[in-house]
Amino acid sequence: MQEVAKNIYSFGVTLPNSPLKLINAYVVKGENRTVLFDTGFNNPQSEAELLAGLQELGIEIKNLEVVLTHLHADHTGLIHLFKHAGCKIYMSQIDGEHANGMITGKYWHQLDELLALFGLQEDQIDNNDNPGFINQPSEAFDFIELVPGEKFVIGDYDFDVLNLIGHTPGHIGFFDEKSGVLISADTVLDPITPNITFWGFEYIDMLGNYVNTLKELMRLPIKVILPTHRKIIYNPNERMAELIMHHNERLQEILDVMEDDKTYTVRDISAAISWRIKADSWEVFPKQQKIFAAGETMAHLDHLIHTHCVTMTKDEQGILHFTKIAPQIKPF
Repeated sequence: MQEVAKNIYSFGVTLPNSPLKLINAYVVKGENRTVLFDTGFNNPQSEAELLAGLQELGIEIKNLEVVLTHLHADHTGLIHLFKHAGCKIYMSQIDGEHANGMITGKYWHQLDELLALFGLQEDQIDNNDNPGFINQPSEAFDFIELVPGEKFVIGDYDFDVLNLIGHTPGHIGFFDEKSGVLISADTVLDPITPNITFWGFEYIDMLGNYVNTLKELMRLPIKVILPTHRKIIYNPNERMAELIMHHNERLQEILDVMEDDKTYTVRDISAAISWRIKADSWEVFPKQQKIFAAGETMAHLDHLIHTHCVTMTKDEQGILHFTKIAPQIKPF
C-alpha cells in the first residue's frame, strides 16, 4: 500500500497468467466520497487481493463509488462485487456498451470477425485463448455515463474527465490541474507500451487517434502520471515522446519488411516484425499474444493506409492483403 499523492492510495492486484502481471488499483479519498479506479480480473486471486487492499484502507465496499476507465477485463472483471453492493459505477458510454457486449457475446463475435480478416485461421485461436474472455465480468451492469469535459470532484481533486481514445475507443482519464495529477489508466505506461489495436473500420485510424491523444496530454501541466500497470511516471512528456517515437519506428519496420510488388496478410507481417515476447518464431508464440500482436499490426497498417504508404485489398475468403506503395513513413 502506498500513498502516491495526497489522499490517493495505490496497491497491486495480481492478474494471474497475464504478462501484465498486475494492475495498480487507485483509491481516492474525499470528505464526501471515496472512489476506486478499476477492479482487476474476475478471478479468485485478483478478488482476494482487491478486497484485502480495501480492508487495509478501512473501506467497506458499500461505501465506495467505482470508476471503470475502460472496458478491458483487467479493469472491469470484478464489477459485480460493487454492483451487488449498490455502488455507483461510472464509465464512458462507448466502452460501457462494449463491456456489456462481452456478456451477451456480441463483443467476442466481433473479435472473431476481425481475427478472420487477419489470416489467423491456421493458428486455431478461439476465445478461450484470450485472458479477457476467461476473466471477463460475470454479468451485465448499469453505469452512470462520464462525458469528456465534465468535472469529477473527489475531495480536493477537481478532476477533468478526459477523452483518451486510443487503447480503446472510449478510454477516459482524469486530470487535476492544481496538483498536476493524471490518472491515465492504460494510455501512458512505462516501461511497457500500451497495446493499440484495430477495432474495426468504423473506428478510423486508432493509432493516429492515440498519438493525437498523447500530443494533447503533452500540452497539459502534468506533474505525475498514475498508470494502471508498472511504475508511476514522473517524466510525463519525455515518456510520451518515447511512445510516439516507438510507433514511428514500428511503422517504418513494417514498411521495411515488405518487398515491393508483393502482398502480405496481417499474419505475414506480424510474424516478420520484432516483438518482446520470448519466442523463437511466430509458430511458438503464445496464442493469447498472437491476438494482441495481430491487432497491433493491423492498427499500424490501418494508419499506413491513411497516410498513403500501403494499399489494402480483400480476397475471396475475406482475408485482407497489403501492398507497399511508399518506402518511408510520414512520421508523427
